[in-house]
Amino acid sequence: MAVFEKESTLACSAEELFDWHAREGAFERLIPPWKTVQVVSGNSGIETGAEIVTRLKQFGVYQKWIARIEASESGRGFRDAQVEGPFASWIHQHSFKEQGSDACRLIDSIKYELPAGRVGRFFGGDYVKTELERVFRYRHAITKSDLSILSRYRDQPRLRVLISGGYGFIGSRLAAFLRAQGNEVRVLSRNPRNGDVAWNPVLGEIDSKALEGFDVVMHLAGKNLADGRWNEQAKRELWKSRVDAGHLLVGTLKNLRNPPRVFACASGVGFYGDRGESAADETFGRGQGFLAELCEAWEGVARAAEAFAERTLVLRTGVVVDGGDGALSKMRLPFSLGLGGRIGSGRQWMPWIALEDWLAATHQLIRDEGSGAYNLVAPVPCRNTDFTKALGAALRRPTVLPVPAGLLSLALGEFGREALLSSCRAHPKRLLDEGYEFKYPEIGEALLFCMGKRSAL
Repeated sequence: MAVFEKESTLACSAEELFDWHAREGAFERLIPPWKTVQVVSGNSGIETGAEIVTRLKQFGVYQKWIARIEASESGRGFRDAQVEGPFASWIHQHSFKEQGSDACRLIDSIKYELPAGRVGRFFGGDYVKTELERVFRYRHAITKSDLSILSRYRDQPRLRVLISGGYGFIGSRLAAFLRAQGNEVRVLSRNPRNGDVAWNPVLGEIDSKALEGFDVVMHLAGKNLADGRWNEQAKRELWKSRVDAGHLLVGTLKNLRNPPRVFACASGVGFYGDRGESAADETFGRGQGFLAELCEAWEGVARAAEAFAERTLVLRTGVVVDGGDGALSKMRLPFSLGLGGRIGSGRQWMPWIALEDWLAATHQLIRDEGSGAYNLVAPVPCRNTDFTKALGAALRRPTVLPVPAGLLSLALGEFGREALLSSCRAHPKRLLDEGYEFKYPEIGEALLFCMGKRSAL
C-alpha cells in the first residue's frame, strides 16, 4: 500500500480542532474548489460508525464514494475508511496532537491502494500522489484559516443566520463556512429541504412564522447577471429577483415579534458605473447605466430594513475568484486550451476578491459593529490585462487571443459594455480602516491558491 502524510501546526487546542471537524459544514469547507464533489448524505458528525456518501467526478464520470468512521476519540482524532469508491483500499487517520498550551499538530496519514494492482500503480501512481499533495495543501490552509477566525470570536455567542440564495455559488459557501464556525444556518428557498424556510417571491409567498428569531438575515438571492443579453425581459427578471424579492422579505421581517438585529444585502461594484482611472471608495455616488441603477435599487432593500434592524450592511462585491464556480469557471476552459486573452483594450480596471476573503470579511462584518456600504474587493487592483496574464501563468498557457470590444458589444450588448468593458477601480477603504487583513491581496496568489497550485496561508 502507498502512504501519504501531511502535517501542519495550528494556533488552537487539539480539542478545538476536533470540534471543528465534527461540525456541520466542515466537510464542505475541505472540498477543494477544483474538485466536483456532491454530498449525498451524512455531511456532519465524526462519531464511530458515521458514514458520508458522496459522488466524485473524475475524468467526466461520477463515482460513488462511501467513507465510514472506524474510530473516533475526542481531542485526539478519528479514522475513516473507504467502504465503496475509486480506490482498492483507503484508510485515513486524522491525528490531533497538543503542542503546548495554545497550539496543536494536525497530521493526516493515508494508506491507500489503487485498483488494478501494478497496472494501476504504473498509470495512476504519480497522478494520485500529486493530487493528494494539492488537496491536502488546500485542506490544511483552509483548516488553519478557519481555526484562526474561530479563535478570534471564541467568546461570542452562536448566531442564527438565514440566507436567501443559500444554494447559490456564494451563498452555499457562506452557509458551510458559518456552520463550521459553530453557527446555526438556515436557507430561504423556493424548493425547501430539511430545515429550510419556504418562500416563493414570484407569487409573493413566504413562511412568516419560520422567520422569527434569527439574529442575522442575509439577502443574497438574485438571477445571474451573466445569463445572456440584457433585453427588457431579462432586465425585469434581474430586478424582480433582487429588488422585489428583497422588499417581500424585508416587509415580512418588519412585522415579526422578533426581527433580526442585523440585515445584510448583496450588491455589486457595478453601483459605481464606469469610473475610468478613479479609485472608487464607499463615499462615491451611483454611476450611470442599468447595472448602477439595479444596484442602487437592490441597496434600497437594506435601507428599508433600517426600520427594524440595529445594523444594516450593503456588500458591494467585485468579481469573486474561486476555482470551482463563478466567473472563473467560465473562463477556465478557453484559457486552458490556450484560447484566452484580454477583453477589449485590457486597460479597464477589474475589481475582484478571493472567495476566502469574501467569506472572512463578510463574517467579520456581521460579527463586528460596522454598518452601511462596504466594497468587498481586494486592496491591490488589477486591470483586465493583469488578470489575463495571471490566469495564463497559473494555467501555464499563452494568452494571445484578445476579444475585440466591438465583437463583445455586438454579441452581449449592454451586459458586455457595462459588466466587461467598463472600468471600475473600486477600493476597500472601509474594510481596511476597520482592520480587515486580506489573505489574498494580489490576483496571482489568489488564482494559484484556488486552483490548488500552492497555498499562501
